[in-house]
Amino acid sequence: MDKVAEILSNLSEEQKQIAQFDKGLCVVRACPGSGKTYSVASRIALLFAKNHFSKKGIAALSFTNVAVDEIREKLSDNFSLNGISHPHFIGTLDSFINQFIFLPFGHLIMECPNRPELVGEPHSTWSIKKYPQDYAQYFDKTTFDINDKLIQRAPAQSFHFPWKYYNISGAINGNIQNIINSKLEFFKRGYATQADANYLSLKILMKYPKIAESIAKKFEYFIIDEAQDTDEILMAIIDNFNSKGAENIMLIGDRDQAIFEWNNAKPHLFDEKYVAWNKIELIENRRSSQLICDFTKYLSSFNSTVAITPGILDFRFKPLVNGYLKEKKASQKDPSVVTIEESIASFNSVLETFLKQCTENGIEISQKNVAVLYRGKAKVNFLGLTPVHYENSMDCWEPRNLFVKTIIRGKLLYDSGLFIKGYKLMERGLIEYKRQNDTNSLIVNNEYVQTIISEKGFMTYRKGIHQVMDKLPTTKDKTISAWIKEANRNLRKPFVIKTGTGQDLISEYFGETDTNVQPFEFYHGTIHSVKGRSFDAVLILLSKKSGFNYATMLKKDKSALSEKEQEELRIIYVGMTRPRKILQLAVPTDDVDLWTSKFNV
Repeated sequence: MDKVAEILSNLSEEQKQIAQFDKGLCVVRACPGSGKTYSVASRIALLFAKNHFSKKGIAALSFTNVAVDEIREKLSDNFSLNGISHPHFIGTLDSFINQFIFLPFGHLIMECPNRPELVGEPHSTWSIKKYPQDYAQYFDKTTFDINDKLIQRAPAQSFHFPWKYYNISGAINGNIQNIINSKLEFFKRGYATQADANYLSLKILMKYPKIAESIAKKFEYFIIDEAQDTDEILMAIIDNFNSKGAENIMLIGDRDQAIFEWNNAKPHLFDEKYVAWNKIELIENRRSSQLICDFTKYLSSFNSTVAITPGILDFRFKPLVNGYLKEKKASQKDPSVVTIEESIASFNSVLETFLKQCTENGIEISQKNVAVLYRGKAKVNFLGLTPVHYENSMDCWEPRNLFVKTIIRGKLLYDSGLFIKGYKLMERGLIEYKRQNDTNSLIVNNEYVQTIISEKGFMTYRKGIHQVMDKLPTTKDKTISAWIKEANRNLRKPFVIKTGTGQDLISEYFGETDTNVQPFEFYHGTIHSVKGRSFDAVLILLSKKSGFNYATMLKKDKSALSEKEQEELRIIYVGMTRPRKILQLAVPTDDVDLWTSKFNV
């Protein structure tokens, strides 16, 4: 059997359409559990089997490192394709933009003297804040949309003012204008967040079309996974490549799963391409039972999906909608009261029944098999945990000593077993600590770090970081204040927080969900945290509303829903499509009929 025949022999008829698609523009709509990542890997493997690439390669892109790693894993495990390199590129769309557009050409439009530098998550922490209402602190919490309008990339609680863009006069609100001015100043100094880099990269392509032409000439094929998560800027960049000569582009995704947090994803962009380009549909669900497929179709744009995995497709547990008592205060109409403790106890009864049903159906309770999901991190209090605090709540940090917060959070993560993430945060905080002591500057850039490494040598630099880390006390069962007192006994220059503050336990201030520590046998987390994952059983905890009242949303026709309402229902849909065998919702008792009516159960 030759290589091409071998690849095709393991694909369904649906998947073969993707692998064998020759040239041109194509959109693949893939239902949950359709095996689209395997299909993407198969297409790449088939292109390698059929073509000899020398100058022009394949650009296989997705939105997260996890998704990219999954593509690489499938290529390695199923097709023995390892270490794919030039002229090809396999990585995130962000990393592609950084490598080929923003980092080499960003200075042309930012007016900065040197190569620009990426700051903020996921590249580094941003802790510039000279005083409580310093607008520089919002640099990594905002960016610009395709129309050059400043937009939020953090919850409303992260800002010290209500986000109202225009005054009554029609002028831009002063707070927002101050952030704009601050961002433009940082651009001139060469700093940009990843969202800024994407925005600026589109500007670069529009001003310098030869750059897009050059990129189009480098790659014969563009394969973009999770394409439903594209926002207007990213889709405009893709269109720019196409108009400048990139003729073979395949977008793969599920518009019903466009929930990439703070990405302003616009699934209608994916829909428009589906109408205009060649199209393929994947409706075979390899994850869930047919009963779950039938239940979730009421929130899906697919008319139906077909379960096909033996041992799962005919699993007979029907999805359930359970009610729990919601916290309630007395009113003139209804004097009855439900305390938060009673509400939590009511949910715990639902949870206990759910776990019992898992066991009765042969599902072992483990973090791999069973998940309890919720919409917002505040819901962790129903599991006896503490929600994460937002940036401007319970603020005990001195504006010029925010590195203290970075160091403590890093130490908490490190103590919780997240060694790499914890180490990076502590390292960043300690460098900021040194920079301020040495120069009184709040900005740490790569140039400063490289200067230290050049002066001391890498091994000495790394040894010095570890020596300071070794002096930091454990965060276990300590308040912020107590930890700082203990740390300061071991440090030459003390850490500082506001006088009379810091009485919160470190684990409570940052929240257990911040560490991803799993104190239960089952997994718990937000729906966003499990996108792309599968479990045998899932329980989703919902309130009466999440920004919008569910009663209003569920009664509306899809065409009448606002963008935000549509996104909210997509989030619920993503959670509901994670399980293989058992799906249950926990909703306020008053809303049970509403949800059962929606799903026809």
